[in-house]
Amino acid sequence: MKKILIIFFVLIFNCAFAQDTVKAGVKYNEASAKIEAFKDVQRKIEKDFFRDYLKDINYEENLELIEKKVYLLEGKRSICPFYLRKSLLSYAIVYLNEPDRVYYYNVLGNLVKFDIIENKTYPRRTFGYSRYGNLVSVAFEVDGDEQFIYDKKGNLIAHWSGSNMVDEKTRFFKITRITKE
Repeated sequence: MKKILIIFFVLIFNCAFAQDTVKAGVKYNEASAKIEAFKDVQRKIEKDFFRDYLKDINYEENLELIEKKVYLLEGKRSICPFYLRKSLLSYAIVYLNEPDRVYYYNVLGNLVKFDIIENKTYPRRTFGYSRYGNLVSVAFEVDGDEQFIYDKKGNLIAHWSGSNMVDEKTRFFKITRITKE
């Protein structure tokens, strides 16, 4: 009977922590990351905060750089393209003079969303806002390779692990992002 109880407790203990992510001694899973992500969230911001970025002013140049697989324009900006299979879906721009903001553009160069990164060290939060200033998503970044992304209501949208995105049912999408090379 003791052996059965010991085996039972070992199995329960292992299953309880099977989905946790351990980084620097702190464990995060979907639920614990969500709690951290939504502490004191600002639901709306003023449009003046991002008005100058509604259209990508370097649209043609950025598309050429993406085509040439040049993702860093020295001293100016970095570009992160997002692909579905081999077709460009959208791209993100980070201007090096404001590294706490990320601007996401569609393939026509129109702002779709922008992010405000809360701090420089991990774990950190990133708040996504629509082009109208409304909160659309909150990301909790465990480290440079892993992040949990939630919609404005707290539902899991995705779990990035490296360059692959996993949906809420842990099926891999064919969406990839270019990471550091």
